Amino acid sequence: MKYPLLLFDFDGTIADSIHLGMRIANNLAPGLGIEPITAAQFAQARTMSIPKALKMLKVPFYKVPKAITLALSEYRHLIHELEPVPQIPEMLQELSLIQCPTALLTSNTQENVRHFLAQHNLNYFTWIEGTSGILKKHSSIRKQIKKHSLKKEDVIYVGDEVRDIVAARKSGIRIISVSWGFHTTDLLSSEDPDYLVERPEQIVQIVKSLAEP
Repeated sequence: MKYPLLLFDFDGTIADSIHLGMRIANNLAPGLGIEPITAAQFAQARTMSIPKALKMLKVPFYKVPKAITLALSEYRHLIHELEPVPQIPEMLQELSLIQCPTALLTSNTQENVRHFLAQHNLNYFTWIEGTSGILKKHSSIRKQIKKHSLKKEDVIYVGDEVRDIVAARKSGIRIISVSWGFHTTDLLSSEDPDYLVERPEQIVQIVKSLAEP
């Protein structure tokens, strides 16, 4: 059977890193001249697009590149605390058993991602690539489609944010949005993704329904 290639986001989709991200943000806030985020603000930010959330949190956009660089460095020291999203290991194993190809596209560092995958025995991905920026994911998707000689109709992106839906659309590929990551189900649903799932096992069901002889 021929299955589409599933191109996964990492943070919030494979790794249960959402609340670790809040902790890192608050660790870095004093040095960046930014107010720490409260639990209520974090919950509110999850209902908003990234630009709107930054505005609500009063984070100047020009500080974002430096914040990301510092956050990824801090992440490296805390990655031993990170766990996979529940049922993600079982999902990846089943995808491997049916020979459905998988890959990772992440704004995290490859060092962090590979360490996490090795730590949790999740080395199922054919390749792992980085993005060129948090708001330019569609360019990164297009680049990887070309680099790996893929057809757009054979690729489905899997992510947890609205920007993943936007990037997939701009790239001409389908999107599976997951409800267990950063953005809420209601916000994801409002952007009308091709698929919206609540459990990892549903991703396996989707690819099986799309399999070709």
